[in-house]
Amino acid sequence: MRRPAYYELMKKSVWIFLLIVLLPAVVLGWLALRSADEQRFILERRTAELFQTEADAVAASVREEIILERQGFSEAVRRLLADRPDAEKLARDFSNTLPEVWKRKAIGFAVGPGGKILAPSPATAAANKEAAKFLWENGTFLCSTQAAVVYPVAGKTGTAQRSKSDFNNSAQTMPDMKRIVSQAPMKAKAQELVATAKSESADKALDATQAPEQQYQSRASAPSDNALAQQEQVLRLVRPQEVEGDAQWSTIVPATAEFAELTKDGDEGMIARFVQNKLDLIFWLRPPEARTLIFGCLIEASSLREEWPALLANHTTTGEPERIIALLDDKARPVATTPAGATALDWKSPFVASEIGEMIPHWEAAIYLARPTALADSARGLHRTFAFLVAGAVALIALGGWLVAADVRRQLALAQQKTDFVSNVSHELKTPLTSIRMFAELMHDRPQPLEKQNQYLRIITVESERLTRLINNVLDFAKLGRNQRHFEKKPFDLHELISRVWESHEMHLRDAGFSTEWKAAPAPYPVNGDEDALAQILVNLLSNAEKYSTERKEIQLHTWIEEGVLKASVLDRGSGVPTGDARKIFEAFYRAHDSLSSGIQGSGLGLTLARQIAIAHGGEIIYEPREGGGSRFTFSIPLSTE
Repeated sequence: MRRPAYYELMKKSVWIFLLIVLLPAVVLGWLALRSADEQRFILERRTAELFQTEADAVAASVREEIILERQGFSEAVRRLLADRPDAEKLARDFSNTLPEVWKRKAIGFAVGPGGKILAPSPATAAANKEAAKFLWENGTFLCSTQAAVVYPVAGKTGTAQRSKSDFNNSAQTMPDMKRIVSQAPMKAKAQELVATAKSESADKALDATQAPEQQYQSRASAPSDNALAQQEQVLRLVRPQEVEGDAQWSTIVPATAEFAELTKDGDEGMIARFVQNKLDLIFWLRPPEARTLIFGCLIEASSLREEWPALLANHTTTGEPERIIALLDDKARPVATTPAGATALDWKSPFVASEIGEMIPHWEAAIYLARPTALADSARGLHRTFAFLVAGAVALIALGGWLVAADVRRQLALAQQKTDFVSNVSHELKTPLTSIRMFAELMHDRPQPLEKQNQYLRIITVESERLTRLINNVLDFAKLGRNQRHFEKKPFDLHELISRVWESHEMHLRDAGFSTEWKAAPAPYPVNGDEDALAQILVNLLSNAEKYSTERKEIQLHTWIEEGVLKASVLDRGSGVPTGDARKIFEAFYRAHDSLSSGIQGSGLGLTLARQIAIAHGGEIIYEPREGGGSRFTFSIPLSTE
């Protein structure tokens, strides 16, 4: 089956639309969604960087606070030495005299030559439980008879925390500090912990309830030629959400060494140490006037709790907080928060976190989002908005393309119909002209009997009327299309007009073998309209009934009045209208049966003109299939009330 001529042009138009409009729109939409994802990533990254900077600042503030505490201890010792020139005597009574000049809750101690503990003395320990506990937990370490896992920070007064690389470099110049505790049980425990830390369940093996001292002591007990420089990394107790690479591993490096080794080359410093699952801070000072003596104090990290809220208060923001700042201890529990009393969903999963360092090992300055889902919700909202906009734009483009394609298809179909119309009209004009010429030549060339002449004249008259009707249809359609046809409306009896038209056509229809019948309601039918135009409606309907007739040649005309409206129906037993074409038959140039292929004459304008005239007079024409076969076209026009 050959496709219509406009099909290929329509196909090209669709491909052009897909390649030039729709495809670029889809690509641009995809790029927009991708850009939204990138912007979300950049937003999260910048937010993480901003909060990480703030967490680092909080960590620095905590370190500065510890440095100030150490400086306060050093100044207290210097004041005591200035008041009491006998340094050795001061050392023996240091645990009792330190509280006089330094109000911080601490246990003072003094170590003399050879690692001898001068204070607290055995007598003091016998009378003071805290002193006795201090000696029991730290005596062997201070006497340098046993190494311990510690976190040393050395330097002059005001020296900040040293970095991991600095500590490793200095540790390599201290051969005695590489000494490792070598008990067999410790070695086995170290191997177990190292293997566990590298496994997927490392976070379970290093539970927050286990003392960091036990973790590091076990790891430090493993045999190694370069123990300090190649310590096994330990997982942090917190897991920041916005981290990269090895940020989940702690940067804190412990040392396994004796007290004498840690203090022999410096003037002052501090040592952090875990004992019985608690963190102790040891400040020490070697005064220039007594180089053989070391004055120190032990402060439990828990005793500094009252300092942290005031420190974090400096980072409080006005209005509704968008983040929660917390200082976490070595068990990942908050010791202070801002806003005060704030709670997080999971203290071990901050947004960002920063380690305090060797001064307070395994303490973290952490920041949590006040609304953990805020960034995700914002990203989803942005992505959803972009998706809706892109989908809407693509849908509008697709709809616009479909409408354009439909209009193009309609215009192409109309162009095809106009082409067919020209062919049909040419054929329609040629047929009556040929008949008129042929019968005129027969009458001219040879004499014809009177009966034949009358027959020829009737044929010439009918063909002339058909030719006139065809030409009038074309001209009237052109005028209606340009709104140039004006109807001369006036009151008249439509019954008389229908009678004249029916009488003139009934004779012709009977001659053509049709059975005819007019079922009319009683006259009159007063209307206000153009007589010629309304007559043209009835003529076109009767002409269609004749053209589309089959073997059952029957045409009826029914006229009746219904609710102030005159209705006139033309009924036939013809071929009818194909299914689906009931509306199309009133379109210009459309023909359900092509005249060139079916042999049915016509231009495709008759019903179009009839309906336009009816509408111009306030009426309508509708089509209905007739019961038993055929068609029923009903013309309606309101009656005049004047």
